[in-house]
Amino acid sequence: MEFKIEEGIILKEAEKGDETLIEDFFDSMGGESRALFNRRDFNRRGVLKFCEKGDKTRRYWLWISEGKMNGYVFFLDYNTSVPSLGIAIRDELRGKGFGMKLITFAQSQAKKEGKGGMILTTHNANIRAQALYEKAGFVCMGSCKNGTELLYLYRYLD
Repeated sequence: MEFKIEEGIILKEAEKGDETLIEDFFDSMGGESRALFNRRDFNRRGVLKFCEKGDKTRRYWLWISEGKMNGYVFFLDYNTSVPSLGIAIRDELRGKGFGMKLITFAQSQAKKEGKGGMILTTHNANIRAQALYEKAGFVCMGSCKNGTELLYLYRYLD
């Protein structure tokens, strides 16, 4: 299933056959992106495993344009009332508002499907992401994971 966010940004659900696009996306990450988002290749392995086997507790939407993956948004623990959100954007496209568009899409999807909110974690050093999440309405709840990550919460208040 595809979702058109705006002209030029169409998200599709990840599926078997997307592995080459996913591999290219993660291979394109610079050192900072790998250190702050894909430590120990955790996120790459997660989406590739999802494409291979599926998993009802996870959701992945890929932003693919002109034959390459420019970013993605995902939920872990989607079977709970407050799933865990993650997003990533190709390095050269950062700072252009695409992250906010992916978060807005995720907020809309989660609300539409009756979720009470969402959580996420980000590395303490990921100042750019922290500013984005706070602009999107997330509230920092404090440190977690031995003080290296911050926990953010977004709740639907209506």
